[in-house]
Amino acid sequence: MTTEPIIRTESAGHAPDAAERGLAVRGLSKSYGKENVLRGVSFSLLPGCALGVCGSNGAGKTTLLHLLASVLQPDSGVITLFGIQAGRSRAYRQKIGLVPQEIALSARLTVRQNLEFWSLASGLKGREKDKAVEEAVRLTNIGAFQDKRVSRCSGGMCRRANLAAGLVGNPALILLDEPTAGIDEENRDAVLRSVAGLVQEGRMVIMVNHYHQELEAVCGSIITLKDGSLDESAAPAPRAR
Repeated sequence: MTTEPIIRTESAGHAPDAAERGLAVRGLSKSYGKENVLRGVSFSLLPGCALGVCGSNGAGKTTLLHLLASVLQPDSGVITLFGIQAGRSRAYRQKIGLVPQEIALSARLTVRQNLEFWSLASGLKGREKDKAVEEAVRLTNIGAFQDKRVSRCSGGMCRRANLAAGLVGNPALILLDEPTAGIDEENRDAVLRSVAGLVQEGRMVIMVNHYHQELEAVCGSIITLKDGSLDESAAPAPRAR
């Protein structure tokens, strides 16, 4: 069993180098004071693939996402996306869509107004902004309530709108932190369908989730973090067929 899972669509031996064609994570470590949160994590991911990340609370899952999004900087290790190294690179960050577990929406605005805000925050203007919002609405199938004030939306609607907000910049890599937390079955299924659709369209997705069954529904492989390291006792799991 390898501790460096290579998640890809091409057959082994013919796959391009993920450092140039996708995401490559090498020896990623992060600590807070004396607490080692991540230790030597390595994996690769190519377009059109989804990777599930599971593990107990405090295993380092959210920290991993924040490092991949350049919200945090690693103590050691290298992250590259299409050959662009993470860090403070604007070119790297423009390719990332982070969907946090917390709802990143203003309750006073409509769903669409929130998407327009995040589109502007991504540097989009005019027709480009409108196109990005329309695409996010399409990908998440939230057209029926896009003009509804967030304060009047159900928890499930807010989750789906939160996902849409992470897509307005047309990111190549989408990072999802518990995207189905606390919602009903209908909206959960809608979120998972949207994630599967993103993968089918060639995006890369990394999804953190406590529910293994949900990861299996959309992720080609699943890795487990334990005490900040890839769990060597749990081989990367293929998607259930």
